[in-house]
Amino acid sequence: MTTPVAPRPVAVYELRRAWHAVQAGEFRAHWHPQNPSLRRPPRPVASESVSVWTPSVGEQVVPVVGCAGSCGATTVALALATAAGGLARLVECASVSATGLAAASTAELGVTEAGWVRGSRDQVLLERSDGSCPAGEAVPLPSQADRSLWTIIDPAQPIEQLLAGDGWLAHLLADTPVLVLAARATVPGLRRLETCLALVGAGRVVVAVLGPTRKRWPGQVIHSLGPLTRALITAGRLVEIPEDRVLAVAGLTPAPLPSSLITAAASLLFLTKGAPRDAV
Repeated sequence: MTTPVAPRPVAVYELRRAWHAVQAGEFRAHWHPQNPSLRRPPRPVASESVSVWTPSVGEQVVPVVGCAGSCGATTVALALATAAGGLARLVECASVSATGLAAASTAELGVTEAGWVRGSRDQVLLERSDGSCPAGEAVPLPSQADRSLWTIIDPAQPIEQLLAGDGWLAHLLADTPVLVLAARATVPGLRRLETCLALVGAGRVVVAVLGPTRKRWPGQVIHSLGPLTRALITAGRLVEIPEDRVLAVAGLTPAPLPSSLITAAASLLFLTKGAPRDAV
């Protein structure tokens, strides 16, 4: 007698993804993120109750998505805003208990009506959650910019959750022509990067990898590189982000960021201007 196999529990994000596919009329059997020849999950379909954020004229938006926790995404995002060299802002969507910007401002500017805590660092405006709502689809819309500037968005959420969502962050991730993925130079970190590249489409991604230079990566790390990551390295769209010991211990503070980090961020910023829209 064959013992019946209990069905695998289905996650909420999987149900949402399936429903979005039904609404959009998009179907693909046996889709798997490790197989780049198959299509990515369908773009979420906005309902009438969903607010979609539209950047202002002249506003250049770059999302910075961490492939895993504690991979330096917020630090990379702040370095990008700093490297912009002019007016820029960083919008961090983390919950109040997970924010990396709590001590990063040189001046606190109060709380907006929408629920953003504002601070500043020289010409960089910082916006983070005031804790009145959790991270996720309830994240309030960013304020509308009244001038041309760089806006760096740190969603501070797992990429699967972003792709399966129906809020403004999900639509931003689907519509943006280029985004930055942040990862660590470890075997798990680069495996996770490969999966994330397949999920969002590697053709519109530039990568920031925190750790030593590639020449100093251990052999097992190099051998863990997937084909999508290797293709990005060949195309010159992977930037090594030096890990700073002070930042690793103290986190982001009002102190200036290391010059080596700003230099790496400037290279990333340059690549975001030229990354192609066509997705792998």
